[in-house]
Amino acid sequence: MKKVAFALSCALLLSACAGSLLTVEQPYTGSQRYEAAQLEYDDSSVPVDQNNIDYTTRAMDAALFDGETPIFRRGDGITVRYRYVGFNEGSRVGRYLTAGIGGSSKVLLEADFVGPNGTLLARVRGEGSVSGGLFGGSNKTGIDKAIEEIADYAARTFR
Repeated sequence: MKKVAFALSCALLLSACAGSLLTVEQPYTGSQRYEAAQLEYDDSSVPVDQNNIDYTTRAMDAALFDGETPIFRRGDGITVRYRYVGFNEGSRVGRYLTAGIGGSSKVLLEADFVGPNGTLLARVRGEGSVSGGLFGGSNKTGIDKAIEEIADYAARTFR
């Protein structure tokens, strides 16, 4: 029994306590599917440091174009234009010292799916939050969660 309790304690310490949510601001009502897309970062309405913007760009690119079954191939098709509308990096030390009670990180990433003719096809918001984890957890986990929500929507809707 002690071994099980120890294993569960270790697993809790090593895992980041993170959550995610998708909000569809404007749903896609068309029926056309798209094979190709291009990715475009739009200026965020909240301050975000360049390190997190660069990380987000790499992670969005990987989520949409990489893997065994990519959602899109790179090229002319739709444009996925994304920006931050909420960004609170929180305090990693606060998350660590309070075991996730304080210092939470929360990001809100908005993505527009724009058709080849410039028409807005859909707008979604991916939210990711981190409240704890080993050494306080990284806010990058929240970014990953928000991107995962957006990529899942793209796969279900446009592929």
